[in-house]
Amino acid sequence: MLNPQLTTVVVNPAAAGGKVGRNWSEMEPELRAILGDVSFRLSERAGGAAELATEAVRKGQKTILSLGGDGTHNEVVNGIMAASPTLGEIAFGVLPSGTGGDFARILKAPRTPMGAARSLVSAPESSLDVGRVTIESVIPAKTHYFVNVGTFGITGLVDALVNESTKVLGGRASFLIGTIRGLLRYKPATVRLTVDDEPFGEFEINTVGLGNAQFCGGGMHMIPGADPGDGWFDGIIIEQRPTWKMLTLVTSIYKGTHTQCDFVHTFRAKKLRAELVGENPAFLDLDGETPGVIPATFEIVPGALKLLGELRG
Repeated sequence: MLNPQLTTVVVNPAAAGGKVGRNWSEMEPELRAILGDVSFRLSERAGGAAELATEAVRKGQKTILSLGGDGTHNEVVNGIMAASPTLGEIAFGVLPSGTGGDFARILKAPRTPMGAARSLVSAPESSLDVGRVTIESVIPAKTHYFVNVGTFGITGLVDALVNESTKVLGGRASFLIGTIRGLLRYKPATVRLTVDDEPFGEFEINTVGLGNAQFCGGGMHMIPGADPGDGWFDGIIIEQRPTWKMLTLVTSIYKGTHTQCDFVHTFRAKKLRAELVGENPAFLDLDGETPGVIPATFEIVPGALKLLGELRG
C-alpha cells in the first residue's frame, strides 16, 4: 500500500512535448486527490529528475514515482541508485506521459498519468532488477543504470535522430521514421562480446540488446520474454545485413517474431562486455538515452529496487 508521507513524485514538465508543464496546474490537484499528500518535485532542466530522486531517497522517502517518459524514468532510476540505497529498499513506479512509453507496456496499469496513479494506490510490489553499465569509452569511465532495455549499435543513432525531431506524430511513428533514417546512415560496427566472462564471438552488428524488460523504440517488442525480476538479462544479437533486408525485419520486431530469423541470435547473461574491433562506432542506447559508445560492460543488479505495479502475464 502506497504511503503518501514517504512518497515523492518526480515530474518532468517537458514530457509529452511540454504538455505536462502546460497542464500541471490542473494535473496536480487531480493527482493529489488520487495519491494523497505526496511530495511533488518538478525537474527544471536536463538531469534535474535524477538530482531530485537522489535528494528524496537521502531524505528518507521510500517510494519514488516518475511522471514522464522513458527518459525521465531512466533519470529517476539513476538518481535513486546514486543515493546507494540498500537493495530492495526503494519502491519505484511510473506515471507514463512521454513519446515511447515502453517500460509501462509491461504493466497492467493504464498508460496515462491518472489511470496509472489510480492503479498504484493499492498495487502490489515485486522485485525489480536494474542494469548497470560501465562506459569505458571515456576517461574516467562512467557508470549509468537502466531499468528497461540497454542496446548498442544502430540504436543510439536512431535515438539521437528521434530526439532531434518534433515527435509530433507520436512515439511509434517517430521511432519508425528514426529507424529508417538510421538504417540509411548507419555504418555497421564489428564487436567482440564476452558473456559471463567467457568469449562469445565477434559480430558485425546492427543491434545488440540486453533486456531487463521487453519493449523499446515506441513499441518494438525487442526482447520477448524478458522478466524484470528474474536476475538475468535476456540478450539479442541482430547481425547486419543489406539495408533492404534490415527494413523487412522492422515489422517483425514490432511483433516480437524477429527472433525466428537466421541472423538474429538470443542468449541470457548476468554480465556482458562489448569491445569494438573495427573503426565504426557502436552507439549506446539505455532506456532511450544516448550516453556514448562502447567499449562498455553491462551487469545485472538483482533486486535493486521494488517495482510498484502489477506485471502483465
